[in-house]
Amino acid sequence: MSRHILSKKDYKIFMQKLQAFNIDGSSMRDIEIDSNKKNEIYYFGGKPIFYNGIPTLYLINYLKVRAHTITVDSGAVPHLMNGSNLFAPGIIEMDPEIRKGDMVFIKNTDGLYIAIGESNDDEKNIMSSKKGEAVKILHYLNDKIMKEL
Repeated sequence: MSRHILSKKDYKIFMQKLQAFNIDGSSMRDIEIDSNKKNEIYYFGGKPIFYNGIPTLYLINYLKVRAHTITVDSGAVPHLMNGSNLFAPGIIEMDPEIRKGDMVFIKNTDGLYIAIGESNDDEKNIMSSKKGEAVKILHYLNDKIMKEL
């Protein structure tokens, strides 16, 4: 792998990637990229912030993302920490702008982001039924991404 700071052109492209996930990364400078045939990893301040097309928890916790967030109760946390998908009964609060297929950022009641996933339905349907699987988990604390990096 060859790690280097992004050019101005590549920096703009990266910012567009973040904006696609409703993330404002404009406060970050000197972003590095390290890539090979298997992985493309972006770094800020030595921490991995984007791994193979997915924002990492380092990034989400650093920026304290405000859009597409879900707050879960303490009973859901251990399950998420083991990589289980999020079920609706564990949700305390959910951004009303969330639609089916959106990337969502899951935090505990202390405000720490603990998982990133893809919404299985619109917020309105999830919160009104409070039944079934609500989010497919893509990245969580202590997963292979966190262990590899």
